[in-house]
Order: sequence, then C-alpha cells, then structure tokens
Amino acid sequence: MSNQKILFVDDDEKLLGGIMRQQGDDFDLTTALGGEEALQLIERDGPFAVVVSDMRMPAMNGIELLKRIRERSPDTVRIMFTGFAELDSTIEAINEGHIFRFLAKPCSERDLAAALKAGLRQHALIQAERELVEGTLHGSVKVLSEVLALVSPLAFGQSTRVRAIIDGILKRVPIEDQWQLEIAAMLSSLGCVTVPTDVLEAIFDGATVSTDEEKQFAKHPKLAADLIKTIPRMEHVSKIIRLQNVDHGVPAVDGVPVPMESRVLKLAIDFDLKERFCESPLHALNELRENRSAYEPKFFAALEDYVKRERNFKHVKLNVYEVVQGMVLAEDIRNQTGTLLMSKGHRLSGSAIRLLENYYKKKILSGPLKVIVRSEPDELDHESPRATEIAPQIPLPPVDVTFADG
Repeated sequence: MSNQKILFVDDDEKLLGGIMRQQGDDFDLTTALGGEEALQLIERDGPFAVVVSDMRMPAMNGIELLKRIRERSPDTVRIMFTGFAELDSTIEAINEGHIFRFLAKPCSERDLAAALKAGLRQHALIQAERELVEGTLHGSVKVLSEVLALVSPLAFGQSTRVRAIIDGILKRVPIEDQWQLEIAAMLSSLGCVTVPTDVLEAIFDGATVSTDEEKQFAKHPKLAADLIKTIPRMEHVSKIIRLQNVDHGVPAVDGVPVPMESRVLKLAIDFDLKERFCESPLHALNELRENRSAYEPKFFAALEDYVKRERNFKHVKLNVYEVVQGMVLAEDIRNQTGTLLMSKGHRLSGSAIRLLENYYKKKILSGPLKVIVRSEPDELDHESPRATEIAPQIPLPPVDVTFADG
C-alpha cells in the first residue's frame, strides 16, 4: 500500500487539535508542536507523504523545517500554512524548501482537504516516477550492461570499476538525482564495442597505439551518448557520457555546459586507469594529485577519503568453490590462448560463478584464486574458508579476485 501519511506542524496546540478533529477521520494525520518535534517524528515514524508546516514558529520557522525535511526525505510533498504572505519570505520558502503549495490562514475545511488530497496525489506521482526510473529504466540499463559484458568484457570491467569508485565518492558528496550518474557510469564504456579488442586492450594496458587508433577510441563517449539519448529520461545521462573527458577548467563544449556529473565521471575513469598500472590505490591517488587541477576539488577530496578508508587491500587465496556471489575480479581472466573470458572489475553473479566452475572442470582455467580484501587490524587467515564469510560484507568493491596461472 502506498504511503498516505500526513504530518501537520504548528506551534498552536489548539489549532492542531482543530485540524485533527476536522481532517483526522479522512486522512492518516499526525500533528507536531513545532519543528523539533516534527523532525523527531520524521526520524521515528517517517517518511511522510505530505508535511504541512506553519511559517512562523519559535526556534525553527517553517522555511528551515521544510528545507531540512527536503534534505532528509526529498520525495515528501511540502505545503506551507501561513497567515503571513510577505514576498521575501514566500520567495525564500520556494527556493529553500521547494514548496508544493501555500495555504493562507484562516483556511476552510474544504480547501484544506482539497490541498491534502492534491499533496497525496503529487506524492503518488513522485513515487510512480521513481518506480519507473528504478524499475523499468534500471532494468533496461542492466540489459545493456549485460550485453556489454558479453560483447566487450574489457569495457564492461572498466564500467563496473568506475561505478564502484563513483559510489564511494557519492557516499561522501551526495548529489541530486544521482541515479543519472550511476547509470552513466555503467554505460560510460558502451561505445567501446566499436573499438577492436586488440586496440582496446593496448590502450587499457598503456601500450602505444597509432594516431588513427587513438582517434577511434576518443570517439567512444559520443557513440555511447548517441546510442542512449533516444531512450526516454536518458537525455541527461547521454550528456554526462558525451562530456566525460572534459577537464574541470572547461565550462562548455560546443556551447553545451559540462554537467557536474561529467566531472565526477572523469575523475573516476582517470583514477581507474591509474590504478591499473600502480602498485596500490594510494600510489594511483598520488599520481592523480599531480594533475588535480583537472578535477572538481570537493569530489577529489571525496575520492581521497574513499581511497584511504575503503581501498586498502591485501590478498587471501581461495579455490573456485569458495568464491561467492558478489565478489569482484581484480585481473582479467584469460584462457590458455589468451582470449579474454572475464574482465577485471566484473562482479560475479551466480551464473558467472557456475561458468567459472565449468572452466575449471574442463581445465580451461587452473590454479588458486587470489582474493583481495580490505586490510583490517585483525589479519585474515589466508588458508581459512572464513575469508568467504567476511569478504562479501566489505564495502564496495567488497572483494577482488585474481586468477593465478596454472
């Protein structure tokens, strides 16, 4: 059942009692005497579909309250209930609290009921849109990324690693509508399907390629952007991908402003490429610092914190039957002829693990598995199956798996 809860906030206890008598039978209504009590209720019983707040209250006014509610619960519909309609405060309320509707005191029972119903309908629309994004759209993206994994494991591995880095950054610097950046990360290498595998491998390995091959690779962001821009609600994602290689100091390309999300994506891609050739994530970070002016400072600081706190790894050895779903490959998996089977960064699903087991049964692969886990004060027993119990609980990327030669 959808959320129908409404919170009414005012510093007038008698008014709240009257509202409850008028509307309590028709709506799932809760009241709060002031802003602090409202925030406590939201923390304990939230989220609420609709919050109606008085403008002028002691300690915390309605503008500040609705602004804080928006930060905690952005899908909550916010309505201002006030007897004062000064222009300055109205503008501030709209800008800071993103108000859905204003109600003037005194307000008739009928008008109040109509406003509450409108707020609930608006919340239902917001939720429906979110379900569309998180369900239909994410499902489509998942299919695209799985196709990428089959057609170009190397490009898919990069996308997966970049997504993990971006998740670490966004945990420290949240942004609005970050699902768009998350999808952009997963599809950022989609255009690489047009690049020959040997060229892609050479570029990812830091080898020298011809000028024509460099130009071919440089086109992949535009190709990916063109592929997805016609998908509904993916227009901004397309723009993020297209401008993923633009430095921080460049405000626009061909008259198109560079999205802030493109700055984050560039940072994550550049760090991933550095990490492929460095002794450790910290060494990669140090090399990236040499060109830190190319990146948005607040996101670079978030990357630094993420690397220091979550990407300190060490190795444990596992056999193929100790691998569990959710583990991540740290090196490319190749057969005896050198053909790429799975790329570094591939998060193992149940089907992928069964495929690996078949490779071992058929002797296509052999040798122990090296699992990289985050370093902790309590050292893991490298020979103990307990590593498989601990590893999946480690934050992104939880584990990486490398395959030793047989």
